[in-house]
Amino acid sequence: MLLAVDVGNTATTLGLFSRGRVRARFRLATDRRRMDAEYLVLLAGLFENHDLAPPDELAIASVVPPVEHELAAAARALWGVESHFLRPENAGLRIEVERPGGVGADRLANALAVLAEPGVERAIVVDFGTATTFDVVAAPDRYLGGAIAPGPETAAEALTARAAKLPRFDLVPPPRGPVGKNTEEALQSGLVLGYAALVEGMVRRIQAAVGPARVFATGGFAETLKDLVPIFDVVDPDLTLKGLLRWRSGSRA
Repeated sequence: MLLAVDVGNTATTLGLFSRGRVRARFRLATDRRRMDAEYLVLLAGLFENHDLAPPDELAIASVVPPVEHELAAAARALWGVESHFLRPENAGLRIEVERPGGVGADRLANALAVLAEPGVERAIVVDFGTATTFDVVAAPDRYLGGAIAPGPETAAEALTARAAKLPRFDLVPPPRGPVGKNTEEALQSGLVLGYAALVEGMVRRIQAAVGPARVFATGGFAETLKDLVPIFDVVDPDLTLKGLLRWRSGSRA
C-alpha cells in the first residue's frame, strides 16, 4: 500500500495505491500554516471514513517544503511509516537543463509516468495547476526541458482582481461560442477558448522544435479543455500520482 502525495501550491492530491491500482484519492487545499497535528487528524479521518487500511509508505512530490515536512511527521506519528521525497537527484532521470535542481518534483513525476507508458519515444506533458507546465521527455530516461505559463485559474483571479468591474465567473466554455454576448461569456471566451489556443499553439511549437511527440494532459483543467484541444492523446488526472508509484516501484526493483 503506497500513499502518493502531490503537494502543489494550490491543492494537495493524495492517491492510495494497492497492487498498482488507485484505491482512493483525495484533494485538500494546500495550507502552509497547517501543522503536523492537523494533518494527523485529517489523514486519520479520511482513512477511517473510507474504511482504508494504512499505507506502508508515502511517496511525496512537493513544491511546498513546509507542507511536505508536516505531512511526513503526521504520517510517522499516525502509522509509523516513512516518507520518500522525489528529488532531481533521485528521480533516475537524465535532466538536461542548466539547473537540474530547479525542476519541480511534480514535473519529474509526470516524466516518470509517461516514460513508463508502452511505445512512448518522445512526449509532451501539459500539467494544469497554479502554473501550467509543458515538459518534454524522451525515452528511455531523458527530461529535455519545457515551458511555464500562468495557470487558467491564476490568470482569471489576476484579471478580476485588477479590473474592478469584471465579475467572478465559471471557467467553462462559453455557451454561445467565441463571440460573447455579455461580460461573463466574453471572459469565458477569452480565458477558456483563449487558453485552449495557447495550449495548442505551445504544443505545436514544441513539436516543431523537437519532432513528433505524444501529448499527455493532467491537472484539473485538463478535463475542461479535452474537447477543445484535439491534440491531446491522453488525458489522465492521476498522472502525477502514477509517476510517484512508478518511482517507488522502480526503487524497490
